[in-house]
Amino acid sequence: MAHLAHYKEAHPLPMVITHYINLVGFILLIFSGFIIHYPGIPLLNMGICRGVHVFCGIVILINCIVRIIMAFTMKSAPTGGTRQQVTDIKSWVAGPDNKHQMGAWIKFYLFIKKDHPLAAKFNPLQKIAYCLIPFLILFMGYTGLCLWAPTMDLGIFAAGTAAMGGLMSVRIIHYFMMWVFIIFMIIHVYMAASEGGLSLLANMFARKEHGGLTYDIESHDIAGIDNSVK
Repeated sequence: MAHLAHYKEAHPLPMVITHYINLVGFILLIFSGFIIHYPGIPLLNMGICRGVHVFCGIVILINCIVRIIMAFTMKSAPTGGTRQQVTDIKSWVAGPDNKHQMGAWIKFYLFIKKDHPLAAKFNPLQKIAYCLIPFLILFMGYTGLCLWAPTMDLGIFAAGTAAMGGLMSVRIIHYFMMWVFIIFMIIHVYMAASEGGLSLLANMFARKEHGGLTYDIESHDIAGIDNSVK
């Protein structure tokens, strides 16, 4: 099956940088979180692990807020195969390029259907997941600040701790939220690799463009093919 071309306009550099920050930050958060939860691992300083955990948590919170602002203030291509750009938030909500495709995408991911539909930059399942992630990050950060000694007694966090049933309940919620993010990251990598293949990963990580079908965002249809980019 032919794929849409992958151009840099789909993932502008500032947005790629926020993606890198999330990638590194989440890996360090998960690693340090396991050590904090299971402190018996030798040769690892608990103080350093807690410091790394708090630092990365704050960085990801700030990064999340910055990325939300970017979605409303920056432009990106809403689909592969085009250099035309729109306000980025339009790539995150339901649109004509994803119309009636939910069933087809589910069949593709379940190996029932061999080829996936030609769709927007994010397919319907990705849009649902990606719209939930900022809220999950903010909630995860909130529970983290409820547990962090310098902030746990502040009114906004103390009230949240009480509403969630106390510090132990918050710890349990925070721990299981970590597993939500681990599962999301695994699914995210699978979705990206199965849909766009190595050319999409090359575009995201090496800023390398790849030719293919071109797409017109006005007519919502294939416009031709670009063989000029290898």
